[in-house]
Amino acid sequence: MSIPVIGTAVVNSTFWVSRLLMSIDYPVTNFVIVDNSGDAQIQSELYNLSNLSHKYVDNITIINLPANIGVAGAWNLIIKCYMKSAYWIIANDDVAFGPGLLKEMVDILKDQPQCGMIHPNKGDYDLGAWDLFLIKDTIIELFGLFDENTYPAYCEDADYLMRFSHRPIAKVVGLKSSYIHGTGDSRDYYDSGSQTTKTNPKLKVQLEEANKKNIEYLTSKWGAGWRTVQPDSEPFKSQPHYIGETRYDLKFVRSKHMGF
Repeated sequence: MSIPVIGTAVVNSTFWVSRLLMSIDYPVTNFVIVDNSGDAQIQSELYNLSNLSHKYVDNITIINLPANIGVAGAWNLIIKCYMKSAYWIIANDDVAFGPGLLKEMVDILKDQPQCGMIHPNKGDYDLGAWDLFLIKDTIIELFGLFDENTYPAYCEDADYLMRFSHRPIAKVVGLKSSYIHGTGDSRDYYDSGSQTTKTNPKLKVQLEEANKKNIEYLTSKWGAGWRTVQPDSEPFKSQPHYIGETRYDLKFVRSKHMGF
């Protein structure tokens, strides 16, 4: 059975996403790239990439945007555009799948149907790294989409992790197969990852400032304990009727699917 969707977002280059595409060694129905660059040159290069013929990929789709909608926004868009999928694999564009990794992820779902998420890299404190992950539709139904208040990047993964703290899910963390992140092994992310900040000093400063604000936002949402994965049991505890809190009901939205 083919993987329904592999999705990623591009900001500053097509080099890395080209490598990601070429590393696919298992059947995939849809490979989708969210163009978060707002750059005409990158848009043109992605168009050319979408016309390539790939042994394992049926459809290569580029979602061109007039502006950057952030990491959480891009992840949500991938999920929304392919809302009928049983699961989605989402990767940073500078990831490259190791041989057999995708097959191992699919086999886990076959052997462990209760599994809701897969993180091939154990990440910090064995909680799972978010540069590459698989998320099932049942998890979206229970916990909603990613919080786009974390625009443009950082903390979107931490926020989602907090939702599991008092409502544990079945997940697999750490696989036999490996993958590359940037110029090195995925376990060396802090040295080999973060291509955007490495190539654009101005953007690096902007992202660092945004990250400070996102940390403050998560503290207001989950309490100070979230930094040690001890969040409040409910978001915005002091504001139980917070008007901006939304939940994406996947099953309800699916029931109204237009067929295109």
